[in-house]
Amino acid sequence: MTQADSSVSFKEYFWRDIDLKNKVVLDAGTGFGLTTSEIAERIMRQKANSSIISVDIDPEAFEDARKQLRRHSILKLHDLLKLVIFIRADLLHIPIKEGAIDLVISTRTLADIESFSCRVTHALTEFYRILKRGGKAVVSDEYPVPAPSSGEEEVAVLRWQLAKAISHLVGRRHANEILPEDLEFVMRFVGFCECEWAVFKGEKIQKRRINYFVARSTEMCNKIANPHLKQAFVMAIKEVEELYQEKGGVFPPKYVLRATK
Repeated sequence: MTQADSSVSFKEYFWRDIDLKNKVVLDAGTGFGLTTSEIAERIMRQKANSSIISVDIDPEAFEDARKQLRRHSILKLHDLLKLVIFIRADLLHIPIKEGAIDLVISTRTLADIESFSCRVTHALTEFYRILKRGGKAVVSDEYPVPAPSSGEEEVAVLRWQLAKAISHLVGRRHANEILPEDLEFVMRFVGFCECEWAVFKGEKIQKRRINYFVARSTEMCNKIANPHLKQAFVMAIKEVEELYQEKGGVFPPKYVLRATK
């Protein structure tokens, strides 16, 4: 079922009918800890007797997540850290027994998993395995945009094109966006049902994200052997920074896909 023009907001659609009481929730891909922190806040607000397992292959992600949880704990006067267990693992091999999870949540992660073809199929099979019968998976990621459809999207699209090109040149993996139509097909293939998805406008790009892109991409450019090519990419990275200062920018649209085991 496709809902390309949802009348509700991203958050309303993402969390619609999600009951967090007496649940074990998996955050598949800790990242900066934003989603783990949001789940913990919602559990605390619902006064739910629930817990979170936050999984990432990069252990440095856990410190970022702990900082998020500590900051929100101070503001909300609750110890959100006590709700979370961090596990370092590849999402293709999640060390959790079959049928142990009530809800799988994954945000901005599947495209990273798909850095090698078909890896996402393996990860979704793991999501299905660890979910209880009737358990739900809610995933979101950026909607692939090959060219900007508005002036606001120029920064995001150019940034992404440069990141991919530089990664290819230095032999580094990069994320591969997944169309929600393809993701729905794979989820149904591994056993999920009641699949539905909706697309939402991307949020504004924060300055810190541009700063990170400029610093990280410039660092990667130093690995390019051809000096003329290296200089060309450094100038293009600078162009992204200048374009952002002039116009600002928004990320490409993002989608939410909800499914049931």
